[in-house]
Amino acid sequence: MKVNDFLTAIRNNSDSPLLFEIKPGLVVQGGYHVTEIKNAQYETIDCGNSLHSWQEVIVQVWVPEEATAEDAHMPADKFLKIWDVVDSRLNLYKDAEIRIEYGDAEHVTSNYDVHGFAETEDGFVVQMAPPRTMCKPREILVPLQDFAAATLETVSCCAPSAREETVTPLNIAQSDAGSCCGPNETQEPIQIAVTNASCC
Repeated sequence: MKVNDFLTAIRNNSDSPLLFEIKPGLVVQGGYHVTEIKNAQYETIDCGNSLHSWQEVIVQVWVPEEATAEDAHMPADKFLKIWDVVDSRLNLYKDAEIRIEYGDAEHVTSNYDVHGFAETEDGFVVQMAPPRTMCKPREILVPLQDFAAATLETVSCCAPSAREETVTPLNIAQSDAGSCCGPNETQEPIQIAVTNASCC
């Protein structure tokens, strides 16, 4: 989910408590803090020897040891005030993907995807999903010798979350060109929409 869409949804529910749902039916307990909001720039090379670059904004959520299950969840308007303070100093990416960084004694710290929202009697719920690994040459359905397609979509059992990436195929001969992870010959950067979907 893009930052702008995330913020719009929260601003439209600014009078509600803000809940972060780790998985269906399980939310981060009350008393959590937003301890960091950060811009992140990624540059990677996939197994097809293509260079990828994209941006994300990561919100770190933390529950202190002294917090209890009876503590209130942060109001959405307080979250927005924190966001605006950080944005005024850091100029957060607006068109990037939003991630929620969270971990506790039972959940390994991870940057969760945001895949939806729900309005409940307890508050406004940010529905999260854990990230997953992928083989990009397979999953974005781009033939390794033909990078002409501009927008691609992977079929998923859930609604996908597209991420804009700049992709530069690299001419590095280190594996068989006929394999899934073979090299690419063209070196022109292109823009594609990578579908980073997961079954929830």
